[in-house]
Amino acid sequence: MIKNYFTIAIRNLLKHKLFTTLNIFGLSLSMSICLVLILLVYDHYQYDKFHKNPENTYRIISFYTGEDGTFDDVYATSPAPFKNSLKDQYSFIEEISNLNSRFNGEIRSEHKILNINSLYADNSFFQIFGFEMAEGDARTALSEPMNIVLTADLAEKLFPKESALGKTVEFEDHGSYVVSGVLKPNSENTHIKFEALASFSSLDLLADKKIVNASHNDWKHVWSNYNYLILRNESDREKANKVINEIAAENIKLEADHPGYTFRLQSLSEIVPGRPMANEIGFTLPWFVLSFFGLLGLVVLITASINYTNLSMAKSLSRAKEIGIRKVNGASKKQIVAQFLVESVLTATLSLFISIIIYRYLLVMFNEIWIFNMVGISLTDNIGTYGYFFLFTLIIGLFTGIGPAVFLSRLKTINTLKGSAINMSRRRRSLISSLFGKKTLISIQFSLSILMLVTILVIDKQADYLVNAHYGFNDTEVFYINGQGHDSDLLKQEFGSMAGVEKVTFASHHPAVGRSHGDEAYWDPEKEPITLYHFSVDPSYVDVMDLKVIAGRDFPEDMLTKNEKFVLINEKAVETLGFGSQSEAIGEIVIMDSLNFIVVGVLQDYHWEPLTNSIRPLALRVNTDKTEFIYLKVKSDNMIAERKKFQEAWTNFDPGRDFDGGLLSDKLDEFYQFFYDLGSILTYVALIALSITSLGFLGMVSFELKTKVKEIGIRKVLGATFQSLIMSMSKGFIVMIALTSFLAIPLGVWLNNLWVQKIAFHQPVDSSIVINTIIIVLIIAGVTIISQLWINANKNPTETLRSE
Repeated sequence: MIKNYFTIAIRNLLKHKLFTTLNIFGLSLSMSICLVLILLVYDHYQYDKFHKNPENTYRIISFYTGEDGTFDDVYATSPAPFKNSLKDQYSFIEEISNLNSRFNGEIRSEHKILNINSLYADNSFFQIFGFEMAEGDARTALSEPMNIVLTADLAEKLFPKESALGKTVEFEDHGSYVVSGVLKPNSENTHIKFEALASFSSLDLLADKKIVNASHNDWKHVWSNYNYLILRNESDREKANKVINEIAAENIKLEADHPGYTFRLQSLSEIVPGRPMANEIGFTLPWFVLSFFGLLGLVVLITASINYTNLSMAKSLSRAKEIGIRKVNGASKKQIVAQFLVESVLTATLSLFISIIIYRYLLVMFNEIWIFNMVGISLTDNIGTYGYFFLFTLIIGLFTGIGPAVFLSRLKTINTLKGSAINMSRRRRSLISSLFGKKTLISIQFSLSILMLVTILVIDKQADYLVNAHYGFNDTEVFYINGQGHDSDLLKQEFGSMAGVEKVTFASHHPAVGRSHGDEAYWDPEKEPITLYHFSVDPSYVDVMDLKVIAGRDFPEDMLTKNEKFVLINEKAVETLGFGSQSEAIGEIVIMDSLNFIVVGVLQDYHWEPLTNSIRPLALRVNTDKTEFIYLKVKSDNMIAERKKFQEAWTNFDPGRDFDGGLLSDKLDEFYQFFYDLGSILTYVALIALSITSLGFLGMVSFELKTKVKEIGIRKVLGATFQSLIMSMSKGFIVMIALTSFLAIPLGVWLNNLWVQKIAFHQPVDSSIVINTIIIVLIIAGVTIISQLWINANKNPTETLRSE
């Protein structure tokens, strides 16, 4: 019986070539997107599976008491003293380990100088986590102060072509660390991102020497420590939650107006995918982002499924007699359903082979997306994922085929033998037609496609605006070089004298990319202090960056750069500090960072923060000891050549450190690259959705016009022109598309306005979005209708009128 089903299914697929092609191609396009998304979700659910006891491993997380919503401030960190209070005190805790995220900075070997982002870890680390040693003993590697374990990649960079074990490295001003171990390369996914592990006891030693502060051991310090523990049984989780909060209540003494902290255990499986948290060790996609991508895949899949249903219903006109004959010969409804489900699954399976080809291309494209490369997300598949793909294909085949199969199996035998697919009462037929008719399904497809089309047009418009907007400072003629700890006078001497460099300045932060320092500030003790954000610069900063001083004056050029005295504030700071006017602020003393500053000038507001944020109070203070970047004002017709020149100069200046520099405008573009990446993903998905919708529309128009081929022939015999045929035959399609657009476009505009309004500076969702959407929809509909009418109208009327 099964063989018979497959034989008939193959014959029908070959017989109805247009139907088969449209369905396979439509399903292939949608499935290729879904395969990538399945891999993305599958990949995130494989995180941290390689650790020793992942089912019973937990992390202590913190949040302000009374706040526990999805988007409230939740911290992946918690106080370090939890370890001493819990270890060996409670029988339900098997092991506990401390990590600290403050091991960040410059590490040096005799071969290389690198900046790393890493962790302090105690000797229990390898008792909990599954990282394996290539060299060294995991039991003792982190037991002594000033020991360090390197990843295989970092070891190769610091000690190329030689063993790193036993060697020493210098880190910042800490002194020498001894390499006590090198990890094996790890291909497994984990949320714990690091390049090296320094022994946690080093922190205590460095604190005793006053090299670092001892805040890591303070119960009130919840910002940089991580506590991981293994419970003996999963059932002990609630008991542990109660204990850690009781311990915290005894030890954490806060001010009366502080809401306090609540602590909770989070299992490894809840971290990735999980809720967004502050102070995470590494970046992963939170659950709602995965849900968003899943929704995109679902939209595309729905359009493809509607395609299949729509075309199957249309094809039922030509298969009604086949169904009738089957029933006369004793076929049951279940057998009819089985036959059509086999055809559907076979179609989906054939689509899978084509979709895998498209999927392989999409996978490469996805892994090349800038934002994912920056945060270390890379998708790789394996045999197991293809098993999921095949299971997904079976589900799709059954899902898309069940509707047409049930519909066709319920056709009455007498009507089917007459060639009619109508077997319901008028009232019931009207209801079914209105809910599940071909035009209704196509309308749903068009609606989903239009929503996605509006979204990508809006995103593209916002991305162009954010990248091309004027920030209020000079970014197109300014090159930056990360000084990497070098003295500012030495940097100025080395790079400021180069040909083409007109002016030089220094800055602690890049403007408009979201980084700054902030401190409480006030000028009137009777007023509430405000948060005043500040950049450390040198006296030439305002001139190089083309900022406008609208009251007072710029910094004196001969002022001392290591003895802060003066400050420039922006208009927003004048308003927020409570000065009556800009001129009133000049000469006043602002207290910030425990220092007194004289306000010498007021700057016109400029976008020192990203355009996604509103302008906040800013101060410029002069202190080159706290600057990080040297800015070089250059006028040139070939900025690429200028960058290469600076890179070569840096290599000669400091061969041990990699060059970190470029045009400031490129740095700003990088910050907004997320919008382009998201736009690229949505564009591709939307194009696939539109393609599937177009294929469905093509199939519907083609089948609709086939049923009217005699009518077209009669009209031609009576003298109808092609233009008049277009008007008479396309009226119903045009009305359907017009109604769909009338409902879907305003909905798309409204939905996109919800998130656009959250961006402080944005382009409005205006009529240009609506017009472009309408034009694209009209082009798709027009080309489809006219092409199919042209094919049918050019048939010889004598042939179309000759036979039934």
